[in-house]
Amino acid sequence: MKYLNCYSKNDIRIDNVAIPCIDENEALVRTIFCGLCITDVLKVVDDNLKKPVKLGHEVVGIIEKVGKKVENIKEGDMVALYHRIPCFKCNYCLHKKYSMCKHARETNLDPQGFSEFIRLSAEHVQYNTFVIKDKNFLKNAVFTEPVATCIRAIENIPILEKDKIMVIGCGTMGSIFLKLLKYYNFNVLAVDIDDNKLEFAKKFGATETLNLKTGSTLEKIRLFAPQGLDSAILTVTNTETINLSLSCLREGGYIQVFAGPLKEKKIEADFDKLYKKEISILSSYSSYPEINRKSFDLLMDGKINNLDFTPLVSHILPIERFEEGIDLALSQKSFKILFYINEEMLIM
Repeated sequence: MKYLNCYSKNDIRIDNVAIPCIDENEALVRTIFCGLCITDVLKVVDDNLKKPVKLGHEVVGIIEKVGKKVENIKEGDMVALYHRIPCFKCNYCLHKKYSMCKHARETNLDPQGFSEFIRLSAEHVQYNTFVIKDKNFLKNAVFTEPVATCIRAIENIPILEKDKIMVIGCGTMGSIFLKLLKYYNFNVLAVDIDDNKLEFAKKFGATETLNLKTGSTLEKIRLFAPQGLDSAILTVTNTETINLSLSCLREGGYIQVFAGPLKEKKIEADFDKLYKKEISILSSYSSYPEINRKSFDLLMDGKINNLDFTPLVSHILPIERFEEGIDLALSQKSFKILFYINEEMLIM
């Protein structure tokens, strides 16, 4: 079968490897689409990360084969997958910090998302396989994992209806936040430095938009939220975005750090302001099965509840053009990029 192998950022090949075998409690999926996540991009370009490295986890496919003891899915089912599985028993899981669970960090799709076939373990079959009943929702289902991570981040913030929230960064993940926050009936200020992304943000859920390059930033934010913003969600994290959030949040506000800093590993912040204003800094990484199910169910009703994320799909490429996809993502001139392994799967 076809298998994307990243030997280095300048040496990415499509290898031919054996199709995984399954046991009586497992299933075999044939990949239709796998979305490119920023974490995949960072793994490819990181010279310090040991290669080869597993890539791809935003998968939709079709069940090719099931073990004789599998009852919840059958051959021919179209499915969306999620890769991580917590143990539900460790100290992290008991505190609902499932993404910190050692078992969750060790579990993954076998061999990876960017492969022609994927073996689903018994745990994946039980917790992380969602049947797509209408093929018209196939592309929306690719967003199951990224939307789930955003839902978790939102639900971890004590937000009230009609709160005023700032989302910094209007790429793919920022745009997902905008649509979700609109669905939850919040007022949202979308912030970026790219006018094209801000124009898209207006159509995708933003109440107002702000380009940081235009100046008078704090004054414009005060017009949107005279008493201060209730929360700020950072999909771009650096000294500027942290301190901007500290300056424009109301007393008792919340900063949700959704993306780690790409360059600045240490960020200076005004801790006197943070302390005296009782600002809470939160972080949210990944998701877990319960939220994944909620995400999937919302996406399957996407046309009804206006949670259709397919306008974010900017490119659909064959896996042989993976390096082109990486370049597009690094240029920040794309939103969600989907790859297919075999063109014949697209006409199903």
